[in-house]
Amino acid sequence: MKAIILSSQYGTYSVLLENNTQLLVKPRGLFRHKKIKPAVGDIVIVDEHELVICDILDRKNYLIRPNIANVDEVAIIMSTSEPNFSSLLIDKFISYANYFKISACVIISKADKNYDEVMLNKKIDALEKIGVKVIIYSNVTKLGLDKIKELFANKIVALMGQTGVGKSSLLNELIPNSKREIGEYSNALGRGKHQTKEVVLIKYENGFIADTPGFSSLELPMYKEDLAKCFPGFEALYDKCKFNNCLHINEKDCEVKKALLEGKISQESYDNYLKILDELIFRKDRY
Repeated sequence: MKAIILSSQYGTYSVLLENNTQLLVKPRGLFRHKKIKPAVGDIVIVDEHELVICDILDRKNYLIRPNIANVDEVAIIMSTSEPNFSSLLIDKFISYANYFKISACVIISKADKNYDEVMLNKKIDALEKIGVKVIIYSNVTKLGLDKIKELFANKIVALMGQTGVGKSSLLNELIPNSKREIGEYSNALGRGKHQTKEVVLIKYENGFIADTPGFSSLELPMYKEDLAKCFPGFEALYDKCKFNNCLHINEKDCEVKKALLEGKISQESYDNYLKILDELIFRKDRY
């Protein structure tokens, strides 16, 4: 019977069958020999009697970190404070989602805290100008909760963000019986304390929400040339540049640089692009 993998632990997988039955199963030895490892979100064929995964159906996409397959939407959770808002991380996470052709939105949590409203609105405006959906959310006042519920329905949504931004708190609000452990922010460490240690899919409104481990750094699995195509706001402009391998730095007739001058792309976003670009290497076959 067809099923979806909800979680995994030590080689055992929790799956939800089409008939809504939940089972613990193991993959056939065949997968190990072929060096194929099932992932949370995989659609699989399960033998209910032998309690084994017989086959993994073709994936729509597959993320290495968090380790999950068949995602419809990446929801990037970024807090107003504790940990501090980072446009660099947002741009990196969206680039990562774009690389795998997954839609991405940004949820800014802890809107009940004290924060620089003018600064934040400026950053939100920069994201919305390039077509990124942004929702301001407070777990205390419930601001933005209805918008999140509407956005998450009928999809497989992967939550992504730093430890302590409020991923598990949001999940507990959306799905009260999920009972996800909530981490605390440590002023001494300058970051949140890890609670979620594995990827877990939780059923929600004809779809699923994935709670994922928090991380504040991400090594992008791409080359400089890929980032030039995938960076938020650059996707629609890349093909209009004069050169088909334009890196949007010093090249002539660059549409990205033109958009920057016209204020369609913020200077902060472009500076983030240069910082991330510096972390990557050229594709071997560039020349």
